Amino acid sequence: MTQIIIVSHSKEIAEGTKALINQMVGEDVGVVAQGGANGNIGTSYDDIQEMINQLDNDALCFYDIGSAEMNLDLAIEMYEGNYRVEKMNAPIVEGAFNAAVKISVGNSIDEVVDELNNQFN
Repeated sequence: MTQIIIVSHSKEIAEGTKALINQMVGEDVGVVAQGGANGNIGTSYDDIQEMINQLDNDALCFYDIGSAEMNLDLAIEMYEGNYRVEKMNAPIVEGAFNAAVKISVGNSIDEVVDELNNQFN
């Protein structure tokens, strides 16, 4: 089943979004959250790359601002695994939540990508 990746400058935003998704759709949809860098506000390419390299399924990635997108882009570009990893241009909380709901009811990664692209672009 497609996973959700959340990358934020804030640990609290990343973990809060993950908690919201888990409460609403359960833990059937895997959610991985990376927030902050070295205990501060920011993002770390190394942390994001490590998270992506540990995937065990296809993933949709949501991010907040600035370096979150830049570091996520680089981590996806450097990813050498066998799973599909898509960066989504949707609000981090609303987009990730909507994707998780759609995944939880059996939508494919392509269906979720199409739906979110129509909704947010």
